[in-house]
Amino acid sequence: MKTYNLSAIFGAAALTIAAVSPAQAVPTWQYAFDLFNDGYTGASFGASSSFEFYGMAVAEDENSIFLALNSNLKIDGYSLESASGKVVDWGDIFLNFSGKDYDTAIADGDMFGIHFTGESDSGVQENGLYKVKTSANVAGENVGFDTLQEHTTHNNYNRQGVGNVDHADYFNADASLKNVILDGTKIGDIAFLDESQLSAKGLNFFAQNAGSVGTQTFGFSFSKADLPGGLSGNMIATIFAECNNDGIGIVAKVDPSTPETPIEDVPEPASVLGLITIASSAFGLRRRRA
Repeated sequence: MKTYNLSAIFGAAALTIAAVSPAQAVPTWQYAFDLFNDGYTGASFGASSSFEFYGMAVAEDENSIFLALNSNLKIDGYSLESASGKVVDWGDIFLNFSGKDYDTAIADGDMFGIHFTGESDSGVQENGLYKVKTSANVAGENVGFDTLQEHTTHNNYNRQGVGNVDHADYFNADASLKNVILDGTKIGDIAFLDESQLSAKGLNFFAQNAGSVGTQTFGFSFSKADLPGGLSGNMIATIFAECNNDGIGIVAKVDPSTPETPIEDVPEPASVLGLITIASSAFGLRRRRA
């Protein structure tokens, strides 16, 4: 059902007789889940690790894209004396609509990113949506793993991917894993969403993953209007901790285009004047003389 800004058309008085707008539809979430025993914190693995990443989810409405994260890592990071700034933060989220692998998308200038951790080892410090120019690996200054293969070997498991993003197709497991934006141009703002706000939009990691969830759930939204036109309908989103001790990714189908408002959605001048007359009569409004 279409809705209109009635107060802008009729004035505040007419708004009192307008029909109540229907509640916004709950978006459909797409989920991806990671292994639950590959997060590493000292001698701790899995559920006891502060770096265990569980899931990632993506949804959209007509105007925005939403991303949600579930893990044991707090949004302000993990305190560690030997780390840069004495804190191991989240890395940046990388968003790829190009259909290319991670390194090729970066090299061709086709990668986007989200920075949300404020003071971290990222090359950008203002929270927001970015067009990524270059990325970097900051695991060395955060007592972590340089490559995915190092992480796999150390934890003694056969990792196939992060979430539903396959390593062989998207990352080079033997190359330095770049986890933050080194340089980029900010193209839009992000809105932080806490667990209750995400739940109100229908997010439910617990139900989707048989109760295997982390202690932290939060996410973000950004406007489709901030993305350039011509993007594909498939998005790969990935994120790692600054130490690369764990990460999560998702391949999701979204429509990054921003629909134009149909001409018929705008009432014709004659109709508007008629409605104003009706509203004015109903409330006994008087026009001021010039």
